[in-house]
Amino acid sequence: MWVAALLKTEHRKGKVWVLPKGHVELEKKERISDAAKREVGEETGLKDLSIKDQLGIARFSFQAEGVLVRKTVHYYLMITQQKALSPQKEEFFYEAGWFPLDVAITMLEYDTDKHIVAKAKEKLTGETSSTHTPRRGGVRVHA
Repeated sequence: MWVAALLKTEHRKGKVWVLPKGHVELEKKERISDAAKREVGEETGLKDLSIKDQLGIARFSFQAEGVLVRKTVHYYLMITQQKALSPQKEEFFYEAGWFPLDVAITMLEYDTDKHIVAKAKEKLTGETSSTHTPRRGGVRVHA
């Protein structure tokens, strides 16, 4: 059975489950895929990660403290044999857990994260997720 590592963090809606993600260290000329592995490792405590596939790119904007913030997030399907998760407390992750993919989809707060886990399930099993139909419009996801 395939599982996803999720993190619980604080949001304006309260505590929510999210996928691990982070930032590219541009000053170190870090590649996007290397940044993804590093950030997932830092946020979850997983060190033995391999990228299996790219799952997509999401672009979105939001207001933060009166400033328009534009974000581009690159998603990768990663695999590991490690079992223990250790949420990065200094980044305000309170809990981490492994969840079956269909369960993870129902737990995730953001539609983009739900769509990405559904896409991972399809790539891993050949099955589409019965628990989440991706929304059209709003967030653009490019394969």
